[in-house]
Amino acid sequence: MRTKNSLINSMAGCFSYAIIMLGSFIARNRFIEILGMEVSGIESYFPRIIEGLAIVEMGLGIGIVYKLYKPIANKDWNQVSVILCFLRKAYMIIAAVVFSVGLIAVYFVVMPRQDGFSKLWLSEIFMLYVLDVVASYLYFHKRSMIIADQKNYINNNIHTAAQVFMFISQIAVLQIFGSFELYIACRIFSKLIENVIISHIFNKKYPFINLKTKTKLPNIEKKDLFKNIKALFIHKVTSYSTTVFSYVVIERLLGLTVISKYGSHMMIVLALMAVTNEIFNSISASFGNLLITESRQKVYSNFNVLYFFNFLIYSFILCSFVSVITPFISLWIGSKSVLGMGTIVSIAGYLYIYGIRQSIGMAKNCAGIYDPDKYIALFGAVVTFAASLILLNPLGIAGVMIGNIVGIMAIPYWVQPYLVYNEVFKKSVKTYHLKFALYTALTAVYSFVCYQIGVWACENQIISSMASALSHITARMTSPKRYLLAQIIFNMFVCILVPNLLNVVIFFKTKEFKNLWRVAKSVLRKSQKQ
Repeated sequence: MRTKNSLINSMAGCFSYAIIMLGSFIARNRFIEILGMEVSGIESYFPRIIEGLAIVEMGLGIGIVYKLYKPIANKDWNQVSVILCFLRKAYMIIAAVVFSVGLIAVYFVVMPRQDGFSKLWLSEIFMLYVLDVVASYLYFHKRSMIIADQKNYINNNIHTAAQVFMFISQIAVLQIFGSFELYIACRIFSKLIENVIISHIFNKKYPFINLKTKTKLPNIEKKDLFKNIKALFIHKVTSYSTTVFSYVVIERLLGLTVISKYGSHMMIVLALMAVTNEIFNSISASFGNLLITESRQKVYSNFNVLYFFNFLIYSFILCSFVSVITPFISLWIGSKSVLGMGTIVSIAGYLYIYGIRQSIGMAKNCAGIYDPDKYIALFGAVVTFAASLILLNPLGIAGVMIGNIVGIMAIPYWVQPYLVYNEVFKKSVKTYHLKFALYTALTAVYSFVCYQIGVWACENQIISSMASALSHITARMTSPKRYLLAQIIFNMFVCILVPNLLNVVIFFKTKEFKNLWRVAKSVLRKSQKQ
């Protein structure tokens, strides 16, 4: 059942974010064409700033989902009711605080700006984004129950439908009214609709959960929960500060046009992160259940399979990103929005360092290990700031990204696996680092080979020949766009073939590959029977 739930959740998550990515690209293309690069810079910049308001949430959702694993496994619905009631009240307070802080923050964000936009208009835009954050907290307690119950595919399906509605309405208001305000209002309205549907499904699926219970969360539970929340709050502050620091520094020193280019590239990065985050979030409830019900050795064995799976995903993603990003950006919003190859490599490095650690981060969260490294994370943020500032002038955006990589590798990379291996698996962390070195080296080689094959294809007129062959089905495209499309298709084919084929050849005799293949075959058999 755990495997089936994980697979359903993962497939739903991938399908959901594939649709969302496509919609995002189309909407952003229309946004830039209609409202321009500088307004696009604001659209990239303001949401990153407003993410800081979400720090008020303090990681409460993560901490609560962790607390739900055990009572759900034991079918202790009274305890589940108590926890969800606590979560509902907490998020009502958080929503009020976020809105109040947003009213104060708007002055400090908007007033110092000297870019020619109306201060009143910028304030309106800022507060609409604040309302978007507040809207995301409605019925969060019901969404958390669905996640913890290993049924996150329900959330994903509803979220996908709401996002499709949002993209259609956003494109419509851009075409008809050319309004930034209505563009954001569509976002808020779709989120409200999504919340109402989630609430309705929760009420039908869990009628035995009493959300009117007067029973309070025991003091010992509150103490443990607030200890975790304090740690998660510090982790969120450091994570947010390093992310927003990149945007603030680039926007202030290099301007809105550059931040728009950076925002377009990072939109793809964040979309890829969101897809893989969703995969591991979908697995996390099953892994949390495994921690409670199975032996330490079985948990460790399953983690190794997930770590290998993590590598398979990111070896393919990195190859694709390095080889496809330039022609894709050129086709999507124009060659003027393309960043240099050095900058792209640095962004790819950041994407990989973030992504390859998702399995260890998931294990750490499922085990509820939040407190031991909370202050060490602050030191990692300081290292990131220092490295980014030092490298910004000589390297530009690439320097900021390298600074982020240095910050991750200096502290979190070492601490997270040590805590998981020491507290959960009771094993030496050496094997984790050896695998990381092997996986990273292979990913770098695969990416280089795929990129060089793409260059070779351009130099030997293979792409030109493909573009000519596509002329019959892309008659409305200009020749340069047809060439870019042919380049994307060829490079994607290479990236699908090279890393995946080499991974099969290299790893087919390993335990991790055999276990993953066994799970895949089992799921296929079950799907065929159904």
